[in-house]
Amino acid sequence: MTGLNHGLTGAAIALTVKNPVLAVPLSFASHYIQDAVPHFDYFAGKHDEYVLHRRFNVVLAIDAILSLTLMIVLAYLFPSQKWIIWGCMAAAASPDIVWAYYFGYVQRVQNKKIRYGHLTRLHKFVQWSATPQGIIGELAWATILIALISNINR
Repeated sequence: MTGLNHGLTGAAIALTVKNPVLAVPLSFASHYIQDAVPHFDYFAGKHDEYVLHRRFNVVLAIDAILSLTLMIVLAYLFPSQKWIIWGCMAAAASPDIVWAYYFGYVQRVQNKKIRYGHLTRLHKFVQWSATPQGIIGELAWATILIALISNINR
């Protein structure tokens, strides 16, 4: 899933669970559940070949800008809950940071063969259907979560 959808899911969890002790780990776990659903991936899992490709960087930058905009909007809409929302959004998106480590640091900087850890192997396994056509599922997911969050009482 895109960082935006991981963030939306984390925000929805924060606003419904409200207890950070439960909401943050649930948000982290939601990442793997979302990645098991067919979703968008411009390069269909070939990030190791395209991580420095210009189109990859454009898609990543757009996703980051939209995610940061979401954080600002939610802080405005739910000011008393912004910290739990931001924490859950970060927890929900955080498993993808490992890809920057593996492809940006291990492969590019250290010039070493990538050897995934157990959690990263699980992460790769659950992403069985990440394709450019997955944008349809991403848009549906975002629409549902935006509607859900919009209907939560402030």
